[in-house]
Amino acid sequence: MKTAELQSEIKGILATLKWSQKKFARVIYAETNDIDNENEIARFEESLKKDLSRPTTKPERLVEYLRILSLQDEFQKSDMILPVYSKSGLLSETMEESMKDISLFVNGLISDEKSL
Repeated sequence: MKTAELQSEIKGILATLKWSQKKFARVIYAETNDIDNENEIARFEESLKKDLSRPTTKPERLVEYLRILSLQDEFQKSDMILPVYSKSGLLSETMEESMKDISLFVNGLISDEKSL
């Protein structure tokens, strides 16, 4: 997925869970750091806010945010799924692209169903 798609996916999940970006930042920070430092947490909150809006954010970073988000209890208990295909390296490039297209199609179907 591209940066804008990943940012949109994360924001949509946060809205569904009724989480603020601040709460999400604190969860990500807690998962990726051993020591809680309020100043560092505040800086990370601002950094994450920018990551979710700037077009230059690396997709890998956003994928990691999605991974961490998908492991949270509230996400696990919801009816949400992450229909995102990640390249396996085992298939041909044509097959990898086809799998990605199928994943995007399924994601669109799920989004359409939820909006009904």
